[in-house]
Amino acid sequence: MKLCKMLRWKGFSRDAAELDAFEFVFARNQVQYSCLRTCQPWGTDGELAAPECCNDARTCFEPSRLVRPPKLS
Repeated sequence: MKLCKMLRWKGFSRDAAELDAFEFVFARNQVQYSCLRTCQPWGTDGELAAPECCNDARTCFEPSRLVRPPKLS
């Protein structure tokens, strides 16, 4: 799954640098997300900023070089 490059969370810089930490963040999904453009938990379109919501169906989406790992079963 592609992520929006405007999606952020506490620890983003550290997690993006370490693949294991990055996967752990999404597996737990217990962090608060925000949009870098609005600095709020919603994007410029007023919709929720979260990995499962920030996709290419939204007008504000900009693809990130990071790719969300698949869901763990």
